[in-house]
Amino acid sequence: MSVHKLRQPDQKGLVALLAAKAHMPVDDVEQLYEHERAELAVDAHITSFLHIFAIRNVEKILRRRVGEKTALREGGRAPQPAGRDRRAGA
Repeated sequence: MSVHKLRQPDQKGLVALLAAKAHMPVDDVEQLYEHERAELAVDAHITSFLHIFAIRNVEKILRRRVGEKTALREGGRAPQPAGRDRRAGA
């Protein structure tokens, strides 16, 4: 077994952990991860660290989705983008 193989992360394990934290199906998170990794790979010259950036992107997406769901449950509306306060007449 090569040294390079030993350093590769357990991507399925990371995806499963993200899915559990977000209370989402593993298959959905895995599909999102693969999409993000493929997007990053398009222009990448060095691909050794793509998994790190893909995981980070998936975490951001999942946090945003969870935040939107929470806001909808609690207040009935998704949060407005910064600078848009409808109550203030803006």
